Amino acid sequence: MHTPAAQAGSRRHSSITGRGCQRASLLLGGFLAALTSGSPVLADDSEIFVRTGDDPVQPNLLVIVDTSGSMNELVTTRAPYDSRHTYAGACGSAMLYFRTGAGTPPGCDAAAQLPIAINRCRAATDALAGPAGFWTGRLAQWNAHEGRWGSIHTAESEAPLECERGALQQFDASRLDVHTLYSANWLNWYHSAPDVIATTRLAIVQNAIASIARSVEGVRIGLMRFSNTAGSAGDRAEGGMVTHAIADLAATRDQVVEGIHSYTAQGLAPFSETLYEAGQYLAGRPVDYGLRATADGSTPLPSALAARQPEAPALYHSPITHPCQRSYVVLLAGSEPSEDNGADSRIANLPQFPTLVGPDCDGSGPGRCLDDMADYLHEADLSDLPGRQNAVTYTIGFGPGTEGSLPLARTAARGGGRAFSARDATGLTAALADVVGDALRAASAFATPAVTLDAFNRTEHVNELYVPVFQPGTTLHWAGNLRKYFLRGGRIVDQYGAEAIDRATGRIREGSRDDWADGPDVGRVDAGGALDRLPAPGERRLLTWLGANPPPGSAALLEPFATTDARFTDALLGTGAGLTREQLVAWAHGRDAGDRDGDGDTLEALPFMGDALHAHPAVVTYGGSASAPDARDAVIFAPTNDGYLHALDARSGRELWAFLPRELLHRLAGLYHNPAVAARTYGLDGDLRVLKFDANQDGIVAAAQGDRVWLFFGMRRGGHHYYALDVTDRDRPQFKWSLGPGELPGIGESWSPPAITRVRVGGAVQNGEHLVLIFGGGYDSSHENPAYATDRSGHRVYMVDASSGVLLWYAGGPAGTGAPDLPLSRMTHSIPGRTNVIDLDGDGFADRMYAADLGGRVWRFDIHNGHERDTLVTGGVLAQLGAGDDPVPDIRRHRRFYYAPDVALMQRRGAEPYFNLAIGSGYRGHPLHTGTRDRFYSIRDSSPFTRLDQASYDALAPIRESDLVDVTDSITTASVPANARGWRLELRLNGGWIGEKVLAEALTVNGVVLFPTYQPMPPTARDPCLPASGVNRVYALSVDTGRPAIDFDDDRTITLLDVSTRLTQTGIAGEIGLALENPTDQRPGAGGRPDERADTGTDERDTLGRRAVCLVGVEVLRKCVLPGGVVRTFWLRTSGDDTG
Repeated sequence: MHTPAAQAGSRRHSSITGRGCQRASLLLGGFLAALTSGSPVLADDSEIFVRTGDDPVQPNLLVIVDTSGSMNELVTTRAPYDSRHTYAGACGSAMLYFRTGAGTPPGCDAAAQLPIAINRCRAATDALAGPAGFWTGRLAQWNAHEGRWGSIHTAESEAPLECERGALQQFDASRLDVHTLYSANWLNWYHSAPDVIATTRLAIVQNAIASIARSVEGVRIGLMRFSNTAGSAGDRAEGGMVTHAIADLAATRDQVVEGIHSYTAQGLAPFSETLYEAGQYLAGRPVDYGLRATADGSTPLPSALAARQPEAPALYHSPITHPCQRSYVVLLAGSEPSEDNGADSRIANLPQFPTLVGPDCDGSGPGRCLDDMADYLHEADLSDLPGRQNAVTYTIGFGPGTEGSLPLARTAARGGGRAFSARDATGLTAALADVVGDALRAASAFATPAVTLDAFNRTEHVNELYVPVFQPGTTLHWAGNLRKYFLRGGRIVDQYGAEAIDRATGRIREGSRDDWADGPDVGRVDAGGALDRLPAPGERRLLTWLGANPPPGSAALLEPFATTDARFTDALLGTGAGLTREQLVAWAHGRDAGDRDGDGDTLEALPFMGDALHAHPAVVTYGGSASAPDARDAVIFAPTNDGYLHALDARSGRELWAFLPRELLHRLAGLYHNPAVAARTYGLDGDLRVLKFDANQDGIVAAAQGDRVWLFFGMRRGGHHYYALDVTDRDRPQFKWSLGPGELPGIGESWSPPAITRVRVGGAVQNGEHLVLIFGGGYDSSHENPAYATDRSGHRVYMVDASSGVLLWYAGGPAGTGAPDLPLSRMTHSIPGRTNVIDLDGDGFADRMYAADLGGRVWRFDIHNGHERDTLVTGGVLAQLGAGDDPVPDIRRHRRFYYAPDVALMQRRGAEPYFNLAIGSGYRGHPLHTGTRDRFYSIRDSSPFTRLDQASYDALAPIRESDLVDVTDSITTASVPANARGWRLELRLNGGWIGEKVLAEALTVNGVVLFPTYQPMPPTARDPCLPASGVNRVYALSVDTGRPAIDFDDDRTITLLDVSTRLTQTGIAGEIGLALENPTDQRPGAGGRPDERADTGTDERDTLGRRAVCLVGVEVLRKCVLPGGVVRTFWLRTSGDDTG
């Protein structure tokens, strides 16, 4: 025997049947804000997408300075900061002031200040005392309580501060926050009334670049200028040269400052010729203009020797040294191009120029190739390193002749950057800082390959797979998409039947075509999939709900997200300050309302989708109509972290509508601006559950027949709410209810997917079918901190009416809000996983629940149907396997259960039956953590059908580690007695205690428990350009003995090599999905070369001829387990229905 005959709460789907050109800020604060949003500090499992080098790979920043005669013009501006002068003000000299994130510099009364004496960062000390007065870089503060370097806290007034290159550095700088520190003297100057002086525009440029050079960490900077002959149009006046080779700024500050101050202004403005020379430098090609450049018509000034190859000085030495390194060109212009056509033919003849840009430059007059050259740098591969190394071009217009310059705007847009204009020193400094800020953000710790999520969803009768993909990034928005593939012959195939997965990498195969794609996969998230099928902006239906919950048991049509509704205020949407409601709503519908491409068209489509980092899509089969049944008539409901729930037609991929919860509307403005963020934030991040009530069991959703389809979902990391939608009519979705902290006392982040079941609650007003949702209290975000403590929220189990959302019952610990119906003193840790609900006697009503918490406990509950809420449920701790009860927790015992136990009914011949609870521990909040010694457990509930009263639960002695048979060192010969409490496997067989952990729910099939593990890669083996990924394995062990159950290596002998099999994917593998491939559904038909056809190594089929396929992410396990006809679902039996 295996799983219970009638198990409530399918993981993802309960099928219930029955009859019934922007201007830079003129404040220096804009400068500082741009620099404070650098490398993300990730307090969750997205840390695996972080590059693993001790220092981020620094970006290259090549600044081209306009040294034409126009830069000699005098302008008035604020007098610069002079560190030799003491400025009067309220900031105290004994304090250090700092800021993280966007905004202006702090005031002297700001809370963000610490004693200057704790600063141990020598670079910051020098910058604060020197001409700059401020310093920007990655900082950490010692946390004595946790014994590690971490974020800055004003409460830690005595703990030292250190930077990424400081003497005390003992931390991974790639994941540190970027902060800006200010001296009190600088802030007093900043907040004082300005003195105005007259100076040349070149002098202002020189001071601004020098200020950057003195105060910034983490970039490599180089300088270029124009060649000139005092205004002559001769050959020597053409192009420009590299005066300072790109190098680590920390080691070359003085040279940069000295070099920029050596520039003089005279001559012409050959912008495109100099940008061409910049491309030659970045790509390591022959030195051209840089060989014959002059400073003043008579003094040779060729490109610096450090920028050229020592053995071949006629060739540039490319500054691109890593595959993941970013390169930027900043064109600082004080005039329009002049005498700037000498490189036109050279540019048009660059390698692959016709393919990447076009047959020739498309402009006219001087500088006609400027934007084409920028386009080329952005599209070309400038290095022989793996991948593509391009360059992004920014333009900064500084002077009356450049304000609003269309050529500069077009150059930046085609070059992938941004265009700025500035009128004075502070505006110029702000613009430069924005550019440097973009470079720091892109050079942060995130790795960039497209990542395939661990989600596959099948319809009920056909072999269709839906795969979310996404691109990790450094900004608020992560690009995502949803693609459709097929399961055929034990392999995943594309629209032509060709294999869609690269077996060597476990990723989507480049060149494959998902079913919704018009072209081949080119390794980009935004190619193909549902993103290609989004309707035009004017045709999209974005819906929300702003009102209170409809009356209990009812529903109301969702409301359009439109500016015609006055309730969408600036306060609700976060608009204002340069962004109107109209712009935001247009952008949310997919219009280029902000003119991101700089072409002046704000009405064109700019489609986007967010990522689904944790959420899985759900598929609902509507089945066509009675006259035309259609098993492929389905809708995919796909949540994303942009806060959209997309409803997509399964056949075409076209979006029918999208729902945006009120609680997430305020995030849209941030997504529009898309700033760099120091920590990952989320939208709709939780799994969906579907209640499909098919009254006459014909497979067709017909409201007139009493059929219903309801969606239930939480927010996971996105918030604390749950939602219910009625999607019986797929084109007219209705809002049923939302529940948050006001309705669910003590709720944490809403991680726990609801289990859909039936319970009779005495004295309560319920829906006619007694349908309820049962879910855990969610997640307390304090677990992102490795310190182990009891939780303030999430230590709850709730039961709500599925139709009305009314809270019917809940259990909880002593802390937090509310008075639980079942108070449990040991429920001190949050319950983020699902609650496993079981119908023991087959009467259609739930009788038993199992759950697990982050304190290492496994809970058991009995439901007494018909009782009132104070005696409705009894329960207690079945097993205590972590440090939740330890007075002084040892980090090695910090075992956390993020997922529910998988429950299977087992019975040996001649022995009593028991429920086997299969569960593994692992720190999902920090998968790279290696300090905890995690295990996998097979726990036996030897009284599966006995219901206990509360006194019995209170007296129950929990199962401990010592009660379980340790099979680790004898796993191939292990023996577990019939009367044992279960067994445990220590996750140390693959090299000792090196962080292997379980980060997904187990699956029990035919007496075999399958589960994946994740083991972080040791730091010594990591590539600085690759994410901090690790090794994924799948274990298949006998529930009865704990021994290996599958001969993975095909040697016909069970050995240690069969304990697990290694996967090719390097991200965190998700739970194992068991798919039963329908032999009668072979779409797509023909296609695929014989060498593309997969061999699963097994042809296990059930009695209906369906092939059993085990899926882990996008990988098909070569061997699987015959399921024996067991399907996880919950069948509702109504009066008079004897069909099961």
